[in-house]
Amino acid sequence: MGSIPSFHKGELKVNFSRAITEFEKLMQKLKVKNILYRTILRGRGLEFDSYREFTYDDDASLIDWSASLRANQLLSKVYIEERNLNVYFLVDVGNSMLFGSRDKLKAEYVSELIAALAHLVLNAGDKIGLIMFSDRLVKVLHPENSKTQFGLFMKFLSDSSLYGGGFDIGRALDFSLRSAVSDYSVFILFSDFINLGRVHEKPLRLLSSRFETMAFMVRDYFDDNLPDTNYQFAFQDPYSSRQIVLDPQIATRRFRESVLRKKAEVIGIFKSCGVDFVELCTSKNFVIPTAAFLMSRVGRRL
Repeated sequence: MGSIPSFHKGELKVNFSRAITEFEKLMQKLKVKNILYRTILRGRGLEFDSYREFTYDDDASLIDWSASLRANQLLSKVYIEERNLNVYFLVDVGNSMLFGSRDKLKAEYVSELIAALAHLVLNAGDKIGLIMFSDRLVKVLHPENSKTQFGLFMKFLSDSSLYGGGFDIGRALDFSLRSAVSDYSVFILFSDFINLGRVHEKPLRLLSSRFETMAFMVRDYFDDNLPDTNYQFAFQDPYSSRQIVLDPQIATRRFRESVLRKKAEVIGIFKSCGVDFVELCTSKNFVIPTAAFLMSRVGRRL
């Protein structure tokens, strides 16, 4: 096993253009048209208008099979587009996101993922907003649709001086509830959620009850597994810097059990709050699992 990369200020390595290009190529193959894009991001914000005969240029996901059976012909749903969306990206920039055992830190992986999604949102004519948080609010960009806004996204997400600190997603959620000026808003959360707990359940439920909310849980391999070695090694808390020495033959099973319990708690919180979520690992490209996650929302929401 190779050494685990350490983080040094000023060394946040991201390739936004490649991430955007790879993601958009796949979305084009999936023929994500504007109406389908809006269904992906906002499951309850489109107003049903009527039916019309399905044509083979339409998105098959818009077919209403029950109505088609009654009418004895394929019918497609027609929706009224109401207003532009405000899409907020809530990003954990705390200490635990500055860890990486593969090519990328979790923070770098998330930054590229956000770039790809934000570019998709802007191209659809909607607005993007950014809330970076640790144990405090680090940076806030209110929603806009402009090249300047996208440039600021890239600038702040790649600025290593904005990273570090603890984890207080509750503060970010409370701020989101107070600052959202439009009911036509979507909130997308990015974190490893290692420290998400029951104390955060109430603000998360309040947010998701008012706005479409989804979460990307980004983990490193060693968030969930200990190194495969016969030697003792040191384990450090990213928030307190406290270290302990572990014997892998004793600690591996207990560590894995603890990880599974905690992950089950996090998943339970998301489900109880009605938050769609997907788990990503930094060792795998985010393009296909992210597209699959977004497309899976279509069938549940139409």
